[in-house]
Amino acid sequence: MKIALQRRRLGLACLAVACWACGGAVPPTNYYVLDLPALAPAAAPLEHTAILMPIRVGGVIRQGRIIYRESPVEVGYYEYHRWAEDPQESVSRALREQVLALGTFARLDHFDGRTAADYVLRGELRRLEEVDHGGGVRAAVEISLELVESATARVVWAGTAEKNEQVSASEVRSVVAGLSAAAEQAIRQLSGELDRHLRPPG
Repeated sequence: MKIALQRRRLGLACLAVACWACGGAVPPTNYYVLDLPALAPAAAPLEHTAILMPIRVGGVIRQGRIIYRESPVEVGYYEYHRWAEDPQESVSRALREQVLALGTFARLDHFDGRTAADYVLRGELRRLEEVDHGGGVRAAVEISLELVESATARVVWAGTAEKNEQVSASEVRSVVAGLSAAAEQAIRQLSGELDRHLRPPG
């Protein structure tokens, strides 16, 4: 599959060069979004309140293009396959919906610089990429989350989730589907761990 992907990338590059040399049209750009379904509320909320800070991302992800890695030290971008919505926005929205569905907080507001709350929830999207080395092709996602007590500015809980999904078809839409599935799993894991930390046993 790696060979097929390499051939596809080479073919797209050759096509772009040929179109440019012949004065033809540039290949169309395809846009994608993470598919992270919302969940219906399923538990009575606790009394805690929290502020959700903007999800941080590395410069690699900020480029707006789908990322692939053919080795641990090499980063590549699909020129004509891009994100229609910033992934950090998709992850932030899904995380908030999942945490509220679990009832972990009575209120979880986006940061506005004015609203006060018991806790501050900070997250980082560390990986969101196609991985072509190490056997097969997979979609890799890594998300970290930490809970800060507002009164003391102390980190009272932290967690990291790394998820990988094998990609069965050698096309970018399959990679995005894998990234969506991996991100959803990571968000479910982290929100579940956070809820168990704050919810009294019983």
